[in-house]
Amino acid sequence: MNEQLRIAIIGAGAMGRDHVRYVQDDPQTVLVALADPMPETEAYAASLGVPWYADHVEMLDAVRPDGVIIASPNRLHLPMARDVIARGIPVLVEKPISDDLDDARAFAAEAREQGAKVLIGQHRRHNPKVRRAKEIIDSGVLGRIVTVSMHYAIYKPDTYYDIPWRRQKGAGPILVNMVHDVDLMRYLIGEPEQIQGMAANAARGFEVEDSAVVNVRFAGGALGSLTLSDAAASPWNWEATARENPFFAPFDTDAYLIMGTRGSLSLPRLQLFTYADGVSDWTAPLTCEIQGVREGLPHRLQLVHFAGVIRGEEQPIVTPEDAIRTLDVLNAVKAAAENGESITLS
Repeated sequence: MNEQLRIAIIGAGAMGRDHVRYVQDDPQTVLVALADPMPETEAYAASLGVPWYADHVEMLDAVRPDGVIIASPNRLHLPMARDVIARGIPVLVEKPISDDLDDARAFAAEAREQGAKVLIGQHRRHNPKVRRAKEIIDSGVLGRIVTVSMHYAIYKPDTYYDIPWRRQKGAGPILVNMVHDVDLMRYLIGEPEQIQGMAANAARGFEVEDSAVVNVRFAGGALGSLTLSDAAASPWNWEATARENPFFAPFDTDAYLIMGTRGSLSLPRLQLFTYADGVSDWTAPLTCEIQGVREGLPHRLQLVHFAGVIRGEEQPIVTPEDAIRTLDVLNAVKAAAENGESITLS
């Protein structure tokens, strides 16, 4: 058996503490240090039996871990990641890679030049159901993908908006929540080349949007729609349907519908619809086959993948360049929805 990998975590907020649990639970990893400038984190680190550092650079030089997980505030992701890769240490950076696309592109170039091992934390890519859906689509059993319908409709409690910045422009569900759906849209269907959209704030009346509808034309010719609202009493969202997070009550339905000329697929239930004789004909009956997978919590599987990246056994499934492309599409979605315009992507 391989020796345990020594993992350090930067950032001890909610996401950082989740990563602490994943590292502690995985037999191939051991937590060796925690860095966070908040003084109360010292007691938390002591309860874990690991050293605490207010300064992440001091931690990196003192501990020299095998890998680092960055779960700090978004604006600190890239400065901290630069400090990690400058020391030749593999790093997992929580999404988003940055709020500044130009800086993100500069970082991606630096990481390439240094041969750095960088994994971006788009955890849904590691969901076994997503992986199986990708296999099904790539197999050609659906034929040519013609339309895609993706939904994120959920009701955030009113108390969520008691925090002032959540009511302000830029903090709405497009940038906060849709990043995951855009990433999976790209992963499963391909690159968007044209975006149209509309947004509304009629449900709550805040400066920020509460609902949006986006149309997408993909480079391969398929058309898609993304329907988004955080003011909708609805089960049609990834949190309720994929059962990734026990915080959300589960519901047995789907969030994504992928339709092709020979068959269709729903996610996350993985219902595969095809004609029994293999010939598409609207008068013929469709069969429905449930695609089974071995369940697994995506964040835990992401850590397993990161361990493989550290050891040089795997290449990062989500690179900085990949994350930048998702942010580029997301920014186009935001602009199209706010201005009601059509945006062509290069």
